[in-house]
Amino acid sequence: MPPATRKPRPPNPHDAFFRKAFSAPRRALGLLRIALPPELRAELDLDLAFDGAGVQVLDPTHIGPALRGSASDLVVQITRRRVEPGGAPASPAWVIFTIEHQTRDRRFMLLRLHHYVARLWERWLREHPEATHLPPVVPVIIHSGRRPWRSPTTFHALVDLPSGPGGAWLRRFVPDYGCVLFDLADAASTVSRLQAADDDPVSATALEVLQSAARPEAVALFDTWPKRLEPFRDEAGGASTLAAFLCYLLYVSPVEGDRIIEAAEDLPPPAVEEFMTAAQKIRKAAREEGREEGREEGREEGREEGREAGEHGALVATVLRLARLRFREVSDDVAARLAAAPTPDLQRCIDRILTAERAEDLLA
Repeated sequence: MPPATRKPRPPNPHDAFFRKAFSAPRRALGLLRIALPPELRAELDLDLAFDGAGVQVLDPTHIGPALRGSASDLVVQITRRRVEPGGAPASPAWVIFTIEHQTRDRRFMLLRLHHYVARLWERWLREHPEATHLPPVVPVIIHSGRRPWRSPTTFHALVDLPSGPGGAWLRRFVPDYGCVLFDLADAASTVSRLQAADDDPVSATALEVLQSAARPEAVALFDTWPKRLEPFRDEAGGASTLAAFLCYLLYVSPVEGDRIIEAAEDLPPPAVEEFMTAAQKIRKAAREEGREEGREEGREEGREEGREAGEHGALVATVLRLARLRFREVSDDVAARLAAAPTPDLQRCIDRILTAERAEDLLA
């Protein structure tokens, strides 16, 4: 028999919206301005990048098929503020964004990011064979699970290094790097940083959507989200991004579907069609998921009924065997009554087996 083929995993709706919302250079830069710490922002020429001349969103397919299916990522190349001796521009820093949308974080996420960074450097050397140095690559985790991120953000914390002189010596051979963590689950710090993003409120709103779309507060926030994301209309592909935003809410949020569809009617015609097509697929997938859940419930109920029937049959056989040992003979009528008796009555028969004078008295 040929091996069963694994069904392809459906795209993660959180990842899909993230890529759509931040794939434009301006929005990617807005994400950087919000997520990066001040010390790192000072190293980057964000003013030049904000004009579009110093930022590029790169194709992330360098990751490879084995890793690409397990995480969403956005690769951004942005110019540095520093220059090399002699006035030559420094190599641009590359930033990897990977968004993790699970309720529990992944302890070994840094190991995955290590693979991403290595592949970026390999591609850099292929494209710049004359290079004598590698550009800095900064991993960034955008986390919006319900619980704050608890896993290590430094690689040394993942490695079992002993204490004492021996451990200090071993550390020389273990990579020591960390990542930038922007934790949307940390509501207090997130709100203050989003509110401070005056230069790009659209990117801040998109992050707020990622933070709250699947939570009860989305019902009230939905009244403000479409208007706050309105600037997308004037950007290349922005109407499609708005359609993706509404599809994302339709997929994950508690907002009523009719309200979302009503908001979609204000989109330009191509985006409306895009939304309606996606909405049909979402609803079809939901129906199929519901049917599959129903089938699984039915199978589970059948298994449970089978287990109960098996247990009941074993109990009937036990009572009949004890009755024949006690009374030598058991009539067909008594055997039929025992087979039809509920489990509690059969258990009482076992208690009476030594005191009953006749088999008929077991069910009296």
